[in-house]
Amino acid sequence: MNERSYPTYSGAAPEATRMRDLLIAAMQAEGFTVFATEWWHFDYKDWKEYAILDLPFKEIGK
Repeated sequence: MNERSYPTYSGAAPEATRMRDLLIAAMQAEGFTVFATEWWHFDYKDWKEYAILDLPFKEIGK
């Protein structure tokens, strides 16, 4: 990744920055935190409490 992927990058077009910041604000309001080097990557507040699973979608919810 490079600086353009950071949530604090200031060189994007104004509309792109506005939309990025809107997404970040909405996700943070629901308990997510933005990943420091990828504006599109979020972690939920309790993510460390859950195991990482590698399941096909058809098996989820059974």
